[in-house]
Amino acid sequence: MQYAYAYQLNGTQTSGLDSDAKAYINAVVAAGATVTSTQRTAINNFVKGEKAGSRWTLLKRLYLPIWGVAAPNAICMTSLTSGTFVGGVTHSSGYVTTNGSTGHFLSDASPGQAGCTLNGSGIFALISAASPFNLSTSNNIGGAGASLATTRTSLVGNTSTSLFAGFGPNSSISGTYLTGVDRRGVVHLQRNSSADRFLSFRNSSGGVNTGLLANTSGSLNNTIPMAFMANNNNGSVSGYVPSTVYNGAWGMTDGFDIAKSQLFTASLKTLWETCTGLALP
Repeated sequence: MQYAYAYQLNGTQTSGLDSDAKAYINAVVAAGATVTSTQRTAINNFVKGEKAGSRWTLLKRLYLPIWGVAAPNAICMTSLTSGTFVGGVTHSSGYVTTNGSTGHFLSDASPGQAGCTLNGSGIFALISAASPFNLSTSNNIGGAGASLATTRTSLVGNTSTSLFAGFGPNSSISGTYLTGVDRRGVVHLQRNSSADRFLSFRNSSGGVNTGLLANTSGSLNNTIPMAFMANNNNGSVSGYVPSTVYNGAWGMTDGFDIAKSQLFTASLKTLWETCTGLALP
């Protein structure tokens, strides 16, 4: 009886949950996280919603580094595999931060290894901060590429009028996105077809996107693991985001269109805000 009571207090009683939500909750608890009843319900609702919207299988990696501990923060919700935190990373309640010079997260897989395809791959991140922040083209929210420039996927900051820039997915050509919007939110860069890509963005004001940007595809990165909070250029990591940026979620996707992306970013925002008690502006 004492064990059963402690099990409930830790928020890990998972009867009646979706099987994938239950598996993720059990995995992060085994790795050292404490999952409350509110968090358990939020994770279950998120998984069920993504399945109902036919998006769950398109989420090739989804990391939710909110648990304040490295091991559970490194677990992917969809695959249950673990990436690796490297260098100076601080694990806070609700997010992680880098020291801006060595701290980053490496997925266990490249886009190709994760199940992304040449004309369908993408990356996303939920980023916030105590106040609005600047990102330059040397600040990589996430990125990776092999020796050929046409394999790269990288999401970076840009000027004050074009708030994000993206290389790829799978192309050496950069595109710039969004004007006049606070960078704090959920950002998703996705290849939509062999000739197009898009970026969608969401904060509390709702979804904003630039639609399609013409851009022929190059080659898929099948070897270099995706980095977040920095860029992994053929095994050399650099271009860190500032230490002031709160990193609440990251991942890789395949096969999204704009409509699905907007629904996904809304669901991820709700998941993070419910689980952390924090809010995007």
